[in-house]
Amino acid sequence: MRQIDSIWEEDIFSRIHPDHLLEKHLLELRFFRLLKSLPPVERADYQVNSYLRMRNNQEEYVSVQHRMFYLHSNNEGSISLALCLYNFGVNQLSPDNYHGTILNTQTGKVIKSDNQQFSNILSFREKELLQLIKIGKSSKEIAALLSISINTVNRHRQNILEKLHVRNSLEACRIADAIALLG
Repeated sequence: MRQIDSIWEEDIFSRIHPDHLLEKHLLELRFFRLLKSLPPVERADYQVNSYLRMRNNQEEYVSVQHRMFYLHSNNEGSISLALCLYNFGVNQLSPDNYHGTILNTQTGKVIKSDNQQFSNILSFREKELLQLIKIGKSSKEIAALLSISINTVNRHRQNILEKLHVRNSLEACRIADAIALLG
């Protein structure tokens, strides 16, 4: 077992193979979406379990097991704390391919999902706004095109980032493309 001397996600994410990072993100998006649909008392029964490739200290890609557990919801029911564990040196069936599942640890049932469940993750207006972001429109241009205030554009932008669990508009566009959200 190796320790990465960082608590920052960006340092960890930069080590994950780019193809696997996208798959990991999509699985986690499904996981959080599933958790939000469950009563808080049942959420601790689920975990993400995935196998991916990460660069080690010698800059070589090696197999890693990643597990994510739900730990806590805030008073409004939003997930406020989850734990991620990365284990190096775990054998995987196919080291070049990403493999990930959502598991109910109480029943042993693997939760199947597909991209269809994401069709309603964003409102019509948020999808409209994201399409304009994707083609390079600024917030000011979007406000003018949609006849809304720049504050409303910024609120929609923030909602998109939160709903897609991303940090910026570029990542939001990438995830939206991956799940065919914008058509």
